[in-house]
This record gives sequence, C-alpha cells and structure tokens, in this order.
Amino acid sequence: MAQAFEALEERVVRSLILEGKRIDGRGVKDLRPIECEVGVLPRTHGSAIFQRGETQALVTTVLGTSSDEQRVDGIADEYSKKFMLDYNFPPYSVGECKPIRGPGRREIGHGALAERSLKAVIPNVEKFPYTIRVVSDITESNGSSSMASVCGGTLSLMDAGVPISDPVAGISIGLVKEPDRFVLLTDIMGDEDHFGDMDFKVAGTVRGITGIQLDLKIDGINEEIIRATLDQAREARREILRHIVSTLRFPRAEPSPLAPRLLTIKINPEKIGLLIGPGGKTIKGIQEATGAKIDIDDDGTSTSRTSTPAAPRPPAPRSRPSPRKSRSARSTKAVSLRQGLRRLHRDSAGPRRPVPYQRARRQVCRSRG
Repeated sequence: MAQAFEALEERVVRSLILEGKRIDGRGVKDLRPIECEVGVLPRTHGSAIFQRGETQALVTTVLGTSSDEQRVDGIADEYSKKFMLDYNFPPYSVGECKPIRGPGRREIGHGALAERSLKAVIPNVEKFPYTIRVVSDITESNGSSSMASVCGGTLSLMDAGVPISDPVAGISIGLVKEPDRFVLLTDIMGDEDHFGDMDFKVAGTVRGITGIQLDLKIDGINEEIIRATLDQAREARREILRHIVSTLRFPRAEPSPLAPRLLTIKINPEKIGLLIGPGGKTIKGIQEATGAKIDIDDDGTSTSRTSTPAAPRPPAPRSRPSPRKSRSARSTKAVSLRQGLRRLHRDSAGPRRPVPYQRARRQVCRSRG
C-alpha cells in the first residue's frame, strides 16, 4: 500500500511540474526567500548565517598560522592544506532523532564540493599568510545544503577579513524529463529532488564557474539540457550574489582582533643558523622577550605570530566558596605563619642572650627542619 501511494505521489508531482506548477507554488525559475546575516558569533574570527527557504547554514571561519595547516598523507607525497572546509549535517536539521557521529560519505563529499567552489577565490600565501578553516553547520535542510554552505562560506570569509577575489554563490537545478519534453527547476526542494531526474549543482562568481556536481537518475542528458541548465543557473547565481553583496559588499579591511597577528620577513637562508643560535638559544630568547612565536622555513621565510587575546573573565560571585588550595600554597602559608610566630616570640622575649656554639647550631638545625 505504501509503495502504491508513493508511486501515485510521484506521478502527480511530475505531471504538475511538467505543467509549470511546483509544490510550493513557485515558478520554475523562482528562488525561495533569501536571508543573510554576518557577525552572529562574537568569539569566532568570522561567522554568517545564510538561509534560502527552509535550508539554513551557520558558517564560521577561523584563522590560524602555518602550524595549523592540515597535513595530508595520501597515496602520493605528503602535502599540507592552508584552506579547509568542513561540512556537518546533524540529524536534527531534517527532523530526525539519532546519535551524532562522525562525518559520512555524503558529508565528506558535500564538504569537498563547497571547498573546491571557494578555493578558486582564496588569496595566495604572499597576500594572506593565514591558514583558513571554514566550518558549515546545517541547522535546517530542505534542498541543496551544500550550495548554502558555499554562499554562507563567502559571507563568513568576508566577515573574517579574508580578501577573496570575488564573492561565490551556488544553486541547484533540477530536471523532470519525459520522452517528448523536459522542465528545469531552479532551487529544488527535497521532494523535487526525490521525484525528479537530476540534481545539477553549479557554483561560481559573476565571471565564471568554480564548482560543478551532477547527480543523475536517468541514462543521460543531451547538450541542449546542459546549456539550458548552465544559463538558468547563471541567472539564479547572480540573484543570490545580489543578496550577498547587499549584506556585506567587501571583505573587512582588517582581520578580526581575536585572530593571531602575523609578521613575515625574508632573510638570507645562510643566516638561519645565526637566528636560531646554538641549541636554539637565540630564537628562544627572542620568543621569551617578545611573547611571539617564530617559524622559519628552509627558504628563509620567517613568520612571527602573537597569541590570540584571551576573553575577559567575569568576576567571581562573592557567595562562591573559595576553591581548595594546593599543597604548595598551603605549605607556603604555613611557613609564613611559622615565621611570624617566631618573630612575635622573639620580640616579646626581649634582647637575645648569647648562647654557646653547639646550642646555637642545634637551634638553627631545628628551625631548618
């Protein structure tokens, strides 16, 4: 019975779409309402919320140093990544109640797509030496959460002060195809993805495409469908970019004050030994005197960084009992009390009389014990 109802629902939905009617009443080229907000989290270096209909992504950006790069040890030689994007899809985003475990194949794939889409606009190391990590947490999902991660990632990067070359937006185009005709759908929802024949994700800037992913349920599509899909995606992408730019037109002029400060200079590679010193004595002395951390590459690139300022601690309530002191603190207090009592006893006893050498030595040893 359940399979019969599902088959009937699929036939009805597909027939309505072929007539130009969608489930929520939109036109085939209409986007759902879009809302954008930046700077929503106070302690992150950059944050943004991007919502398109019932799909919402909370995206954060954190800036680090070269020591925070991700080391990748794969089949080929080991390499490091200065830009990372992680995608999290908790069960509550689609109304499910189950344990939150590690990322699966779907999460890894969506994160790779969003990372590839944004990587094209990330500045080079000479212009922006920070290591960048973006995390997209999907708080609500009803279609194309990976493209919401791309849009939210753009806003979060600009809020963190990353000088990206162009804003990036993404959209998903669906397809319902019959032997005699086909219809393309902009910004598909979950049911349209389920009953449709295609999920074509396209991300890019106003000047070009930075990422593509195609999921097909049919044998294939022809050139006409591909060209029409890319044209329709370009129109939707430009509309989303208008919303992004109206929220934050340019990246912040400076990185967040909570981010570490980096200073990069180039020295003669032959002088690296002098900077390090015997046993690292010179560089350790500089770090202890300035409070900065210094990294030196083989080519002579020296990067100094200062730590992130700590958050101000709220004052402790007066009624809160004092924590139990450590043994060293208690022993220090006991020694101070013992010395005070001895001084008080000495002052009350008047001037000290001379004592023989052995007796004086015994008192000194007893006081030390």
